[in-house]
This record gives sequence, C-alpha cells and structure tokens, in this order.
Amino acid sequence: MIKKKAYAKLNLNLHINPDFKYKKETGYYPVRFINCELDLHDDLYFENQVGKITFSCSNKELSNNENFVYKAAFQLKKEVNNPKLGAKIILKKRIPIKAGLGGGSSDAAVTIKTLLKLWKVNILPIQMAKIINSLGSDVFYFMQGGLCEVRGRGERVSKLANRLPKLWLVLITPLISKPSTYWMYKNINLHNIGLNLNKYEQLIQNIINKKKIEILNSVHNDFEDLIKEKYPELRNIKKDLSDSGSIQELVAGSGLSMVGFYLSKQSALIAFRNLQIKYKNIVWTYTK
Repeated sequence: MIKKKAYAKLNLNLHINPDFKYKKETGYYPVRFINCELDLHDDLYFENQVGKITFSCSNKELSNNENFVYKAAFQLKKEVNNPKLGAKIILKKRIPIKAGLGGGSSDAAVTIKTLLKLWKVNILPIQMAKIINSLGSDVFYFMQGGLCEVRGRGERVSKLANRLPKLWLVLITPLISKPSTYWMYKNINLHNIGLNLNKYEQLIQNIINKKKIEILNSVHNDFEDLIKEKYPELRNIKKDLSDSGSIQELVAGSGLSMVGFYLSKQSALIAFRNLQIKYKNIVWTYTK
C-alpha cells in the first residue's frame, strides 16, 4: 500500500477582476492568486485491485461517491478506458473541511498523480484538463503545488522562483455551515473587487526581499468583506487572534477559516494553546 500526503494551500493574495467580457466568454471572472502550501496535510493510502475503485474516509461525512478522491479516480479510469484497472483508496482527513484550504482539491490531485504511476498509464493534456475541469479549478494549482501565481479562472499556474520565508500560523474554522464557492462568486460586490492589485505586486517583491513583516502587510482576500458580512462571528475570531499576538489576520480562500500569522513557532504555539480553550476547530502550522 502506497502512502501519500496531500497538503493544504493558502491564498496569500486573492484578487477577482470584474472583467465582464471575460465573464461573458468563459462564465468566470478572471482571478489573480498567489498560493503557498502549508505543512498541514491529509494522508492517502493506495493499493491496486482489479476492476473496481473502493474508497473509505476517516471523516464519515466525506465517505461517499461524491468525495473528490473517488470522483478523481473514477474520471481518470474513464479517460484511460481500461476496465481492469482499480484501486482501494483510504483517506485520513487532517485538513479542516469547508475551510478555504483546498483539502478536497489537494486530495484529488494526489489521487490523479498516484494512480497514473500505480496503473502505469499516461493521458493526454486535453484529457487531464477535462478531468480537472470536472473537479474544480483549484486542482490545477495542486497538480504543481508550492509557491505559485494562479491566473485566468485558475487554470494558468506558474511557479515563483523565490522561496517564501517560513511563517507560523494559527487557523480557526467556525463550526457553522458555509455556502459554496459558486455562491461566494455570485454574491460578491463587484464594486469592491480588483481594487487592491497593488498588494499583489508588493507581495511578490516582499517575497523576493524576504521581508516577513512587509509580506504580512501585503496579504489580501477580495472575499473577506463578504464573508465577514455574512458571518459576523469571524470578526470575533479575528480580534481573538490579534489579541493573542498575531501580526496579521486573513480569511482563507472563500472561507471560513480565519488565519493568524506569527513570526515565531513559540508565539504561534502560545496563541494556539490559549485559544484552543475557546475554539475546538483550531490548528497550528507553518508555510512550507
């Protein structure tokens, strides 16, 4: 049985461009992200078996045929078109779900990459794009991983040459139901997006110069105002993180995790230990 790790991601900059022509042509508003990986991961186990795909998950909410892992395996087998192929897949969930950290997309990307090797098959780029489009655009990023720029509708991914200085994080995910990412895009105020693209260029320059404080001052998420408006409890989480010593706070992706950034492992751990008395769905980690 093969064991693989599927890492969470964090959008350090998330910008949505209100380009109506692009939206009319593609159905999506173009995005500009800078993504990094976190040292927070799910564990996936793969074993060959003949003719069928079976899947189980430590989180019973995800243990069904609607899970991204099963969908990715099913779609890949369909494209390869070999009925003899199959796999037993086990997912042990560690990344908080519905948190904006891309856990499901990361699991899907690892599944595709691992099964291609396990089954000893290759597919064409057009087939790969078809599979990923059926799963969601975040999978494009996870097929590469690391520190990347993401553009278009999420399908244009390019590695940044520089490494991100290590940042320590505390993540708190409120135990409330969240709407889909589609709902978030549909309801975002178009007058409030694409106004902070200067932070995008600033972030890249600050990463090149390895200036941690300046990096944290240039993080941004266009979804944040909408998320705080719909979920006012996130304002309390943000304040608690700030009071615990975080240098900056940011909503992860389309929510609902709130991230606090710290400059040292010690300060993050102290904050984590103090805040876990109040918050149950809390983790600490760092950028890879």
